[in-house]
Amino acid sequence: MEMKKFELPFISVIIVTWNAKELLRSCLISLHNQTYKNFEIIVVDNASKDNTTKMIEKEFPEVKLVRLNKNKGFTGGNIEGLKRTEGEFIALLNNDAEASPQWLDALIKPMLEDEKVGICTSKVIIKGTNILDSAGGGLTTAFSGFKIGMGEKADLYNEKEYVLGGYACACLYRKKMLDEIGFFDEDFVFNHEDTDLDFRALLSGWKCVYVPDAIVKHRVSATLGYMSAKSVYYFSRNSEFVWIKNAPTRLMFKYLHHRILYEIASFGYFGIIHRQWKAFLKGKLDAIKLLPKIMKKRKELQIKSKKQNSLIEAQLMAFPRYIIQRIKSNIQLKFLQKYRSE
Repeated sequence: MEMKKFELPFISVIIVTWNAKELLRSCLISLHNQTYKNFEIIVVDNASKDNTTKMIEKEFPEVKLVRLNKNKGFTGGNIEGLKRTEGEFIALLNNDAEASPQWLDALIKPMLEDEKVGICTSKVIIKGTNILDSAGGGLTTAFSGFKIGMGEKADLYNEKEYVLGGYACACLYRKKMLDEIGFFDEDFVFNHEDTDLDFRALLSGWKCVYVPDAIVKHRVSATLGYMSAKSVYYFSRNSEFVWIKNAPTRLMFKYLHHRILYEIASFGYFGIIHRQWKAFLKGKLDAIKLLPKIMKKRKELQIKSKKQNSLIEAQLMAFPRYIIQRIKSNIQLKFLQKYRSE
């Protein structure tokens, strides 16, 4: 890959991987085919045991390889990757995702048009389907994060628009913004780390743009596993981190009844329907144990929160409305899974 560092803004692409050699190979091939050429690739290997590093050294010698001696998760891996970047813009791509050739070209355009755009998020489609995984990130009045458009037909989301936040599976960040507000919170490890970052960006006045031409095909949960105990645990724990750390006090009390409804619905879905009640409850217990640490972080954000009350509230989706949308999307996804199995 030829690097022409001074002709166009230089982008650093970070990929965190763990025991997913074949998935990573497809991901790297998709980056090799990008029409945008002025970028570097940084792969952070979370102590894989499947010869991932040998494959990279042999087949993709241009890649900056970061070997970790222990698994630091998605959050910690990206933090390690960021330390090695040289770009003005930081792109994240999941190891189980494949970017279209125009991906970087499409993502960089809104950044160059408006210096207050700090995040550009992709159209992420479930691989092998025309079903959307994400058209960006949003927040409900329960201060729970969600993926916009998840489970809907991808063709319904063809318009570029401002959204509350990005989806770290395939996202571009302005380095200047990250220098100002910080990157991922290492305490999150995995799940909702991007929701937390989106919240902090919003509080600091940065914009996020959904870019429908930046298309990525995603093998959803291929690495961690759909509805695994580990995934449910971090979802349960980190959803508490997001709202306790970031939500303005006035809005927390105003929508407390929505938060209670959210907790009940979440336990019903993860704990009862999917029988992951142990992982779910352990996540809540560990959130309580870490409460003093999270409250300390909250204190640092409250001055900004008070200034952005109206802006934040205007972008929240009513939780009852979200529940209806989620039920519809789950029905569509179950139909898709049945279709795939046949």
